[in-house]
Amino acid sequence: MAQRPKDSPADPLGIGQGGDPSENPLSGRVAVHPERVSAEAHVAQEIADLVRSRPGAVLGVATGGTMKGVYRELAVRARDVDLSRIRAFSLDEFLGLSPENPHSFRAFLESHFVGPLGLGAEQLVTPDASWAEADPAAAARAYEDHIAEAGGIDLQLLGIGRNGHVAFNEPGSLAASRTRVIRLDEVTRADAVGDFGSLDAVPTRAMTVGIATILDAKQIRLLAFGEGKAAAVGRVLRGPVGGDVPATLLNAHEGLQLHLDRGAAGLP
Repeated sequence: MAQRPKDSPADPLGIGQGGDPSENPLSGRVAVHPERVSAEAHVAQEIADLVRSRPGAVLGVATGGTMKGVYRELAVRARDVDLSRIRAFSLDEFLGLSPENPHSFRAFLESHFVGPLGLGAEQLVTPDASWAEADPAAAARAYEDHIAEAGGIDLQLLGIGRNGHVAFNEPGSLAASRTRVIRLDEVTRADAVGDFGSLDAVPTRAMTVGIATILDAKQIRLLAFGEGKAAAVGRVLRGPVGGDVPATLLNAHEGLQLHLDRGAAGLP
């Protein structure tokens, strides 16, 4: 397991204080950084170190503003790391958008991940939105099979939505859920208006890996920045665990680490 950044206290939010330590599964696994760039650099370095030790590493990659800095930092480190054998799997994709659509997650990852890291297009696998619309069950099974054939995810990157979703596992998702087509929560759609220009333009459905799919990853890194994420992060840190805040369903994973800035941690 990676070492905690030197500028982060061992248990910054006191979640491990008092009671049975087994009741605080996140104790010692939360790093609060003075600013987001140090979190981005830390996680990028973890990825680089993983690839050095495992050249064929399989990454689970996320999209959105939270991840842009991680990929930017990783691109800097890619000058000294051979990434030619890695595989990467995207968490999710909007339905109703072509891969070429600038709002698709495929386009995001090609712009911020594939291109800057000098990867081949075949090294990134994303859900097939057209297939998912035509035959959701078959498309979902195929995506799970692709991940399994690659040997599973070595390190999964995650952001968190204001409503506590991870990937597009919206409130009400189950711990046993697998890749599937899901209807997007209105909070999620409202948060996407800035990208799409209007609520009507935001897709209503997406294909997403499930909670159980994420839990299969060997290591999970959840990043959150800004005061707008503090309420959702607070639920992850303090519980209760349940599908109404899907991110809490990851708490028992021994390889889960959270990297937060002070705003997301609810600190001044």
